[in-house]
Amino acid sequence: MSELAAAPPGIGRQALEALRAATSDICDVIPLNAPDDFYLLSATKMTGKGMLVESVSSPLEYDRTAAHIARGGLDHYHITLCYQGQIRFASGRREIALRPGDVCLIDMAQPNRTWLMGAGGERSRQTSLILPRPVLAPRLAHPDSSAATLLPGCDRRARLLADQFAALWQQPETAVTAAIVDGICDVIAEVAGRAADARGDVGRAERRLLLAAIKQHIDANLHTGALSADDLCG
Repeated sequence: MSELAAAPPGIGRQALEALRAATSDICDVIPLNAPDDFYLLSATKMTGKGMLVESVSSPLEYDRTAAHIARGGLDHYHITLCYQGQIRFASGRREIALRPGDVCLIDMAQPNRTWLMGAGGERSRQTSLILPRPVLAPRLAHPDSSAATLLPGCDRRARLLADQFAALWQQPETAVTAAIVDGICDVIAEVAGRAADARGDVGRAERRLLLAAIKQHIDANLHTGALSADDLCG
């Protein structure tokens, strides 16, 4: 995993211009407060068949236009988990708002706009699992019209995905990591609408993620005395 990196205080404007230069073929970056107050902290990790990106930022907007899509050739999906603040995402006529715990599917092959905003002066924080189109598209009934699919945080599946996102940060690159990514893809495909020939994998995916979450909880609490039957059932 790459180290978290942030601009030193007082050079927010320079950091903003550096980000704009690095993402000029992907999107326009528009700060929602003064450029001198711009802030971005990020980490990345290659995992399974994709890449994890976690970021903490001051309020900003990403505007991905048809020109960016034609110029950059980026053809990926993002499965994004909101940790802190609020995310607004719009693609075509579809617009959704994410709050902490919510998960959404973003199609980077479609023009879209994303707004990242904190609450009460806080910065926003989110993690995205970035997947090449061939990894997820075959599981979807409508791979070109699944953007802005929302999985609310109150849904058990969203909590399972949050657990597995956290596990991916900790896991070394192994077959277990690839299996977790496959499980995440199957759960998201169920929410967005699965291809008919992939329908049989749904129940197994949820059970696989739930079992992984239970094992991770046990491993994390073996020496704390916090394990009980009621705790594990919960």
